[in-house]
Formats: sequence, C-alpha cells, structure tokens
Amino acid sequence: MKKLILKNSFSPGDIVMLTAAVRDLHLGYPDQFLTDVRTSCPQLWEHNPYLTPLSDDDPAVEAIDCEYPLINRCNLAPYHCIHGFIEFLNDRLGLNIKPTVFRGDIHLSAQEKLWFSQVHELTGEDTPFWMVVTGGKFDTTVKWWAAQRYQEVIDHFRGRMLFVQVGDPRHYHPKLDGVIDLRGKTDLRQLVRLVYHAQGVLCPVTALMHLAAAVEVKGGPPGSRPGVMVAGGREPVHWEAYPNHQFIHTLGALRCCDQGGCWRSRTVPLGDGDERDQPEHLCVDVAGELPRCMDLITAAEVIRRIELYFQGGAIGSLSPEQAATAERAVALSAHPLIDEERLTIHTARLKADQFIGNMPACPTHFDGRGIVICAGGAEYFANAWVCVNMLRRHGCALPVQLWHLGEAELDARMRALVQPLNVACIDAIEVRKRHPARRLNGWELKPYAMLHSPFKEVLLLDADNVPLVDPEFLFETAQFQQTGAIFWPDYGRLGPERSIWSICGVAYRNEPEVESGQIVLDKERCWRALSLCCWYNEHSEFFYQHVHGDKETFHIAWRKLNQHYSMPGTPIYALEGTMCQHDFEGRRIFQHRNLHKWRLDADNARVEDFWEEAACLAYLEQLRELWNGAIASPTAKPSWGWTCSSR
Repeated sequence: MKKLILKNSFSPGDIVMLTAAVRDLHLGYPDQFLTDVRTSCPQLWEHNPYLTPLSDDDPAVEAIDCEYPLINRCNLAPYHCIHGFIEFLNDRLGLNIKPTVFRGDIHLSAQEKLWFSQVHELTGEDTPFWMVVTGGKFDTTVKWWAAQRYQEVIDHFRGRMLFVQVGDPRHYHPKLDGVIDLRGKTDLRQLVRLVYHAQGVLCPVTALMHLAAAVEVKGGPPGSRPGVMVAGGREPVHWEAYPNHQFIHTLGALRCCDQGGCWRSRTVPLGDGDERDQPEHLCVDVAGELPRCMDLITAAEVIRRIELYFQGGAIGSLSPEQAATAERAVALSAHPLIDEERLTIHTARLKADQFIGNMPACPTHFDGRGIVICAGGAEYFANAWVCVNMLRRHGCALPVQLWHLGEAELDARMRALVQPLNVACIDAIEVRKRHPARRLNGWELKPYAMLHSPFKEVLLLDADNVPLVDPEFLFETAQFQQTGAIFWPDYGRLGPERSIWSICGVAYRNEPEVESGQIVLDKERCWRALSLCCWYNEHSEFFYQHVHGDKETFHIAWRKLNQHYSMPGTPIYALEGTMCQHDFEGRRIFQHRNLHKWRLDADNARVEDFWEEAACLAYLEQLRELWNGAIASPTAKPSWGWTCSSR
C-alpha cells in the first residue's frame, strides 16, 4: 500500500475540509493507502479510523503539502470548499476521488459521547442550547458582525433558547449578556464535544460553521444540526454553505460582490504591520464600523431565520423549568466562583498538561531522611502520639515532623509533649504563605507535607498507623534503590471503566490501587510525580469525585509521568477496622487502624490479632496523664472533622 503523510498548517475550518478528503480517499480507494497527517489542529483527527501512524523518516512515505487551488476559481466554478483538497489530491496522485457526503469527517469516541457537556455541568441537566460566536480572528475583520446586533438576537429569544458563547481568547469575541460564557474555556477538542451536544449554531463564516456540519448530531442524523450564518458578501454561497443551514448573504446586492465573493480581509487598517492592511485587502464599501455587506443584515433578519427552525418544527422552545435553569446557569457562568482554576471533565487533562509543561525544577536544599505525619486536632494527635512512641520503641531515630493546619489544631502544650520524642510541629498554614496551595484540607495536606518537608528521603505515615519495626530499613531495600518509591496495595483495583484513566490521559492498568497510609519516597527522583500529585489534590473538589481521596492521586500521578514505583507483593491482611501491610519479604510491619482509631476520651475496641496492642494502650494512658485533650485556642476544634486516613 502507498504511504502518505498529508501536511497542512491552515486554520481549523480548512482542516475540517481535509478530514473529508482523507475519508473520501479511503472510501474511494479502500486498502490502497496508509495515511497519516501533520496539521495545525491534531485534536480534529482524534479517533479518526482512516489514519495510520507513519514515520517521517520512512523512505517509503510520500509527504504532501496539501493545498486547494480550486479556491482561486470559486467565484466561477460550481464547487463547494469540500472539493478543494479532493481536487488537489486527484491532480497530485492521479486519482478520481469523489465526495461521499456533504460534510467534514470528525469522530468522537464512545466515551466522549457519554460525558456531560460543560452546559450540563452548569445546569445539572441536558438543556438544549445553541452556540454563538460574535467575532473572530483579526486577519479577517470583514467577517465580523456588530455585537449589539447579536445581543438583540439573544434578547429576543431569552426564555425560549439558551445560547453559549465560545471563542478563542486570542481573538476578538465581545461579551454578550444572557449567555453561558465559555470564551477561552474550551480547547479545540472540547469545542468539538460541545458541538456534539449543541442543538444549533449562530456564527459568521468560521470554523464553528464547518464543525456544525461535520460533528455528529447527538440523537439525530449527521449533518442535520441547524445553523444560521451571518455571511455578508465575502465568500460565494455555493463555496461555503451547507444544505440545512440558513446562510445569510448579500452577494449581488453591492457592486463589490456582484460577481461573487470579494475575498477582502479587513474593514479598516489596524496598523499592526500585517500585509492585510494594504489597499488590495481592505473593504471598499464601509458603513460605520461594518462592511456594508454585513451592515445590510439586520438583527430582525437573523431572528427570522432562527424562527424558521421553530416554525418548521426542527427545534422547540425551552420549557419554563428549563428556562429557569438556563437563567441560573447563565448567572453561574459569570460568577467569580467559576474561574479558570475550577476544573471540569473537559478541562482537567488540558490544565494538568499545562501544569506539567511548566513544572518547576526540584529544589536543591533537601537533605537526609525523615518521617512526616499529618495530625492536628485532639483525635489525630492522640493517634500520632501512639505512632511516634511505637517508632521510638522499635529503635527508629529518624526525625519526625507533625504537620497540622493552624493553632486551632495544635497548641504550645501539644508541641511541648512531642518535643522530647524528636518531633517538630509544622504549621502548614505558615508554610502555605511561602508555598501557595489552592486548596489545603486533610487529605490534600499529605502530599503537600511530603513535598515541602526538608527531607530528601521521606516516609509518610498516617497518624492512625502503628509501626511494628524500625521502618528506616525500607530506604535500603533493593526495590527502593531501584525506583525511589514504595507504595503499598489497597484492597481494590481501578476498573477499566473508571473515568479517571481518560480524564488524566493514562492508559488503563490492571493493578492494585494505592493505600496511602504509608509511602516511602526519594523526592529528588520523584519530584515531578509528587508535584503532579499535589496539583491533583489542590483540585480535590474535582478529582475526589473520581477517586477516593488522596490515595489514587499518587497512583495516577506516577503512571501519568511514567515514573516507576515498587510495591510489596503481599496483599493487605485484614483485621477488624485495620489494614496490615508487609515488607518485601512478607513480614507484617504496619498496622493501619483506618477505622478503629485510638480514642483518648473513651475505651478502645480490642482487635483480635492486633500485635503489640498492650503497648499502644499504655501509651494512650500515658498521654491521658499528661494532657486532658483540650487545645488552648478559642477556635479550636475537638477533632479535625476530616480523616487523614486513606480510607
């Protein structure tokens, strides 16, 4: 088979046309070509069944810079732009490709179709909506229509239709009132998915017009999505319009477009040094701020065209309940709580990739080994007291840091109690002033404390964990020396159907989940993965919907960055309310009381086969003699109100 790499650096709308050419090449000449692409918009090719990955270095590959010279004859030749690349490939390859359908060829995966739209996330239901674009790129300002006229259209249909405004923040997209504002909040793939859910589109001649025809209609046949295009006189109708769209043009009404589209670029010069400021590229008939061909199109005409879809039965009005929900969503989309940092299923992967691309290098000041325990409030301080004393009982001399959130969780008396045990108390609120974190609560504190502790090699222990040995030997194991990370298994496994895999862009693995009651890390070797884990936890209001707390954020971060880790092969030995973990030789070394936490103010349940239980209870009795459980702060809480445990 002949191998082709098709190249093009044009805009998204042009690339949509190239997808049609690739489709029709393979439908017309099945099993004769292997095709790959190099274009400006790789997201438009995702899940495309006609592509085969090819190497640029393969001597059998023919690389073709695709053009469509047919556009130079479009005012006279009776062709649509969908013919452009097809004609080029026919001439270049000596073929006779025929268009098969009147649209581009954009594919969505089955999983993408199951995801809620960004509109659904705001309204809480599958509310019908239209997408609207109010401007475009600065290179073709002649395609812009007046923002106040778009606003008239929006106002006319308020209560009957919901509009969602989209647009690239690098371009001109004046804000509309009464719409869900998603400007700058979609990448190109997210725009494709939004189009899939959209009932219709209102826009100039732009990429959204081509996507409206190319993207499958949710619940309807392909190519049947309504659309109203405010086109004016720049492009000939037959070159741009799709059969089911209302393409509002003024060709033939003015001298400048009586022989077809004028193909001018700018209404007036912008003074940016672009060649489009030259006279041959400027509109010759300007009315106020608009090309006259666009000025002739009134808001009333656009309203009439949309009304045709109502009159013909293609669409219906929102119900009163949907209209009320839409109004609330419009208000929410403009609320400061909905900001660039708030993730959705559509933006999480993009934002994470941006974070990874800008991740700071590992600092050089980390040194030595130490243990980090997150424990604040009366309940978790009591658990940490037992944990630390058990460490010292077994001869562990490593320094310990006890992390907490403010004076309300750990006061001077509590610090004094643990100081003789070589324990330093660290207020994360103070650390946060030097190392900002978007969100920092209980589970979120665990990776944050590891990241910002001074230790190069660190053991994280949950406060309710009871060590049965000096755990420092774990740093010397061959497994740790090889990978720089030891995780322990949890009971379950993330199934292939779990959304977190695709949300984070991680290939499914059939392996145990991570139980984060104990973790051993070399921070220098694992800096990037630990930093990504912290970022996941800073956005816990999103990620904790898809995994249970912090524990799988470690797992996914390591897999996302292809960072290796070690894991003992012995599964959890379950006691009542307790998970027993083992070393690489299968010996029990940790007893994590994830459910049966130690209580200072009550009798503690006896757990069958819980080793060294008497010693633990003795340490609790010792603490009762030293401390009454009160925290010397008027805002103190009796306990954290959240669990530091991974369960």
